[in-house]
Amino acid sequence: MNRVLIVLALISLGGCRQQTSMNSNSALETKVADLKNAMDDIKPGLGEIMGVIQQHHTKLYYAGMKANWPLADYEIGEIQESLDDAVKFYPKFKEVPVPLTELVPTMTKASLTQVREAIRRKDQKSFVLAYGALSKSCSNCHLAADHPFIRIKTPTEQMFSDQEFAP
Repeated sequence: MNRVLIVLALISLGGCRQQTSMNSNSALETKVADLKNAMDDIKPGLGEIMGVIQQHHTKLYYAGMKANWPLADYEIGEIQESLDDAVKFYPKFKEVPVPLTELVPTMTKASLTQVREAIRRKDQKSFVLAYGALSKSCSNCHLAADHPFIRIKTPTEQMFSDQEFAP
Protein backbone atom coordinates (compact mmCIF):
# COMPACT_ATOMS: atom_id res chain seq x y z
CA MET A 1 0.00 0.00 0.00
CA ASN A 2 2.85 2.35 0.81
CA ARG A 3 4.34 1.75 -2.62
CA VAL A 4 1.03 2.67 -4.25
CA LEU A 5 0.87 5.90 -2.28
CA ILE A 6 4.47 6.74 -3.18
CA VAL A 7 3.81 6.10 -6.89
CA LEU A 8 0.64 8.22 -6.79
CA ALA A 9 2.52 11.02 -5.03
CA LEU A 10 5.28 10.95 -7.64
CA ILE A 11 2.76 11.03 -10.50
CA SER A 12 0.96 13.92 -8.86
CA LEU A 13 4.21 15.87 -8.36
CA GLY A 14 5.23 15.18 -11.95
CA GLY A 15 1.95 16.65 -13.16
CA CYS A 16 2.51 19.78 -11.08
CA ARG A 17 6.01 20.14 -12.45
CA GLN A 18 4.76 19.90 -16.04
CA GLN A 19 2.01 22.45 -15.33
CA THR A 20 4.59 24.85 -13.87
CA SER A 21 6.79 24.34 -16.92
CA MET A 22 3.86 24.99 -19.27
CA ASN A 23 2.95 28.16 -17.35
CA SER A 24 6.58 29.27 -17.49
CA ASN A 25 6.77 28.68 -21.26
CA SER A 26 3.53 30.57 -21.77
CA ALA A 27 4.83 33.48 -19.70
CA LEU A 28 8.06 33.55 -21.71
CA GLU A 29 6.19 33.45 -25.01
CA THR A 30 4.01 36.35 -23.86
CA LYS A 31 7.10 38.32 -22.80
CA VAL A 32 8.78 37.70 -26.18
CA ALA A 33 5.63 38.87 -27.99
CA ASP A 34 5.51 42.00 -25.81
CA LEU A 35 9.17 42.75 -26.53
CA LYS A 36 8.61 42.32 -30.28
CA ASN A 37 5.71 44.75 -30.11
CA ALA A 38 7.84 47.24 -28.15
CA MET A 39 10.60 46.97 -30.78
CA ASP A 40 8.09 47.60 -33.56
CA ASP A 41 6.95 50.71 -31.71
CA ILE A 42 10.46 52.19 -31.44
CA LYS A 43 12.11 51.15 -34.70
CA PRO A 44 12.34 53.94 -37.27
CA GLY A 45 10.06 53.82 -40.27
CA LEU A 46 11.56 53.09 -43.65
CA GLY A 47 10.88 56.70 -44.69
CA GLU A 48 12.89 57.96 -41.72
CA ILE A 49 15.78 55.66 -42.56
CA MET A 50 15.71 56.84 -46.18
CA GLY A 51 15.60 60.48 -45.03
CA VAL A 52 18.76 59.92 -43.01
CA ILE A 53 20.38 58.30 -46.05
CA GLN A 54 19.46 61.35 -48.12
CA GLN A 55 21.19 63.62 -45.58
CA HIS A 56 24.34 61.51 -45.64
CA HIS A 57 24.16 61.37 -49.44
CA THR A 58 24.16 65.18 -49.61
CA LYS A 59 26.98 65.48 -47.08
CA LEU A 60 28.94 62.86 -49.02
CA TYR A 61 28.75 65.04 -52.13
CA TYR A 62 30.04 68.17 -50.42
CA ALA A 63 32.78 66.27 -48.62
CA GLY A 64 33.98 64.81 -51.92
CA MET A 65 33.80 68.15 -53.71
CA LYS A 66 35.98 69.72 -50.99
CA ALA A 67 38.33 66.70 -51.00
CA ASN A 68 37.52 66.07 -47.35
CA TRP A 69 38.19 62.36 -47.73
CA PRO A 70 37.88 61.40 -44.04
CA LEU A 71 34.40 62.96 -43.96
CA ALA A 72 33.47 61.37 -47.30
CA ASP A 73 34.59 57.99 -45.95
CA TYR A 74 32.49 58.53 -42.84
CA GLU A 75 29.42 59.50 -44.88
CA ILE A 76 29.62 56.48 -47.20
CA GLY A 77 29.88 54.29 -44.10
CA GLU A 78 26.77 55.93 -42.65
CA ILE A 79 24.89 55.35 -45.90
CA GLN A 80 25.84 51.67 -45.82
CA GLU A 81 24.86 51.36 -42.17
CA SER A 82 21.45 52.93 -42.87
CA LEU A 83 20.87 50.68 -45.88
CA ASP A 84 21.73 47.70 -43.67
CA ASP A 85 19.16 48.94 -41.13
CA ALA A 86 16.51 49.29 -43.86
CA VAL A 87 17.11 45.69 -44.94
CA LYS A 88 17.20 44.38 -41.35
CA PHE A 89 14.05 46.19 -40.18
CA TYR A 90 12.08 45.85 -43.43
CA PRO A 91 13.14 42.67 -45.25
CA LYS A 92 9.75 42.69 -46.97
CA PHE A 93 8.10 46.09 -47.31
CA LYS A 94 4.43 46.57 -48.10
CA GLU A 95 3.68 45.80 -51.75
CA VAL A 96 7.28 46.06 -53.02
CA PRO A 97 7.51 43.06 -55.36
CA VAL A 98 11.12 42.15 -54.50
CA PRO A 99 12.22 41.74 -50.86
CA LEU A 100 14.49 44.58 -49.74
CA THR A 101 17.01 41.94 -48.66
CA GLU A 102 17.53 41.30 -52.39
CA LEU A 103 16.63 44.65 -53.94
CA VAL A 104 18.85 47.00 -51.94
CA PRO A 105 22.15 45.08 -52.29
CA THR A 106 21.49 44.31 -55.95
CA MET A 107 20.82 47.94 -56.78
CA THR A 108 23.49 49.64 -54.64
CA LYS A 109 26.48 47.34 -54.11
CA ALA A 110 28.42 48.25 -57.27
CA SER A 111 27.95 52.01 -56.96
CA LEU A 112 28.80 52.03 -53.25
CA THR A 113 31.99 50.15 -54.08
CA GLN A 114 32.83 52.73 -56.79
CA VAL A 115 32.40 55.59 -54.33
CA ARG A 116 34.52 53.84 -51.69
CA GLU A 117 37.26 53.24 -54.24
CA ALA A 118 37.27 56.89 -55.38
CA ILE A 119 37.48 57.99 -51.74
CA ARG A 120 40.30 55.52 -51.04
CA ARG A 121 42.24 56.88 -54.03
CA LYS A 122 41.33 60.48 -53.13
CA ASP A 123 40.35 60.95 -56.76
CA GLN A 124 37.83 63.74 -57.13
CA LYS A 125 37.12 63.09 -60.81
CA SER A 126 36.33 59.42 -60.12
CA PHE A 127 34.36 60.48 -57.08
CA VAL A 128 32.03 62.69 -59.15
CA LEU A 129 31.35 59.84 -61.58
CA ALA A 130 30.84 57.31 -58.77
CA TYR A 131 28.58 59.71 -56.89
CA GLY A 132 26.45 60.09 -60.02
CA ALA A 133 26.27 56.31 -60.35
CA LEU A 134 25.22 56.02 -56.70
CA SER A 135 22.49 58.62 -57.18
CA LYS A 136 21.23 56.76 -60.24
CA SER A 137 21.27 53.40 -58.42
CA CYS A 138 19.23 54.93 -55.58
CA SER A 139 16.68 56.26 -58.06
CA ASN A 140 16.58 52.91 -59.86
CA CYS A 141 16.00 51.15 -56.55
CA HIS A 142 13.07 53.46 -55.84
CA LEU A 143 11.73 52.75 -59.32
CA ALA A 144 12.00 48.99 -58.75
CA ALA A 145 10.22 49.43 -55.40
CA ASP A 146 7.34 51.12 -57.23
CA HIS A 147 8.29 54.57 -55.91
CA PRO A 148 9.26 56.30 -59.20
CA PHE A 149 8.36 59.68 -57.71
CA ILE A 150 11.51 59.57 -55.53
CA ARG A 151 14.50 60.50 -57.69
CA ILE A 152 17.92 61.27 -56.26
CA LYS A 153 20.21 63.82 -57.89
CA THR A 154 23.33 65.81 -57.20
CA PRO A 155 22.59 68.63 -54.75
CA THR A 156 22.57 72.17 -56.13
CA GLU A 157 22.67 74.06 -52.84
CA GLN A 158 24.56 73.40 -49.64
CA MET A 159 21.87 72.31 -47.19
CA PHE A 160 24.13 72.01 -44.17
CA SER A 161 25.44 75.52 -43.65
CA ASP A 162 26.32 74.64 -40.05
CA GLN A 163 28.98 72.14 -41.10
CA GLU A 164 32.30 72.99 -42.68
CA PHE A 165 33.19 70.69 -45.56
CA ALA A 166 36.74 72.00 -46.07
CA PRO A 167 39.55 69.44 -45.73
